[in-house]
Amino acid sequence: MRMLLLILLLPMTAYAGMMSFSVSPSIIKYETVQGGIKAFDLTFINQGDNPLKADIQIMDFSLDNKGVPVITNKSNNTGQWARFVTIDKNNFKVDAKQSKKIHVTLKTPRGKPGGGYFAVVFNTSAPKLKRKSKGIQNVMTIGGQLPVLFIGEISRSGKRKVKVLKGAVNKAPYTNEKPFKLRFVLKNTGTTHVNVTGDVLLRHNKKVIGRLMLESGSGLILPQGERYFVATWAKSDRYANKKIQAEARFSYVGGRTSKKISFKIP
Repeated sequence: MRMLLLILLLPMTAYAGMMSFSVSPSIIKYETVQGGIKAFDLTFINQGDNPLKADIQIMDFSLDNKGVPVITNKSNNTGQWARFVTIDKNNFKVDAKQSKKIHVTLKTPRGKPGGGYFAVVFNTSAPKLKRKSKGIQNVMTIGGQLPVLFIGEISRSGKRKVKVLKGAVNKAPYTNEKPFKLRFVLKNTGTTHVNVTGDVLLRHNKKVIGRLMLESGSGLILPQGERYFVATWAKSDRYANKKIQAEARFSYVGGRTSKKISFKIP
């Protein structure tokens, strides 16, 4: 019987058992032109004490509504450029404390304005060893998967447009472990990625009583993607049984948007 333990880790460094490896750079942001050729070099580094084997795939990638990368098989979906990418090697072995370079080439598509995205994924495991004893039946292979994310844009061709889908507050009761929170969902309806920042103005009887920063990591949203933005209000108990108006304000390169909601704190 053969057991396979697969550990999925995202950039920058992966550790699995006694294995330690990384890929540099882990995220590549770039601009290109329609029909142009763009080349990148990636370095795979085996930081462990044993040799490693890496199989490389070109895949689609997107972000979930919390900003976590989602890696899927390459497709013909708009904005996914994995099918336009080639690499100079599909697999290799790396000795302990050594590194290998891989050359990635993108032939930017024509007639595809806006942003394009793909991932180069390193599926890593220990090389197969010859069994010293026929009596050994259980063999465990430890491996890891490490993607490099490519975030590109055809220069001066992308449309940036973001809208707020909804806003809400979490349900009471509120405690130190479960504080009062405001949450907003944004959608990128443009053709290229945006980095969004935001805050919330709180008003009671038209008077500003607070300003909260909306948190969402980098705030990166890919085209047609959605993302949560959350703010915590530590002083909400001071306004129990009062009606509050909240205005969430979002900004990004090329635009702004906002959303107003009202609520009463029990």
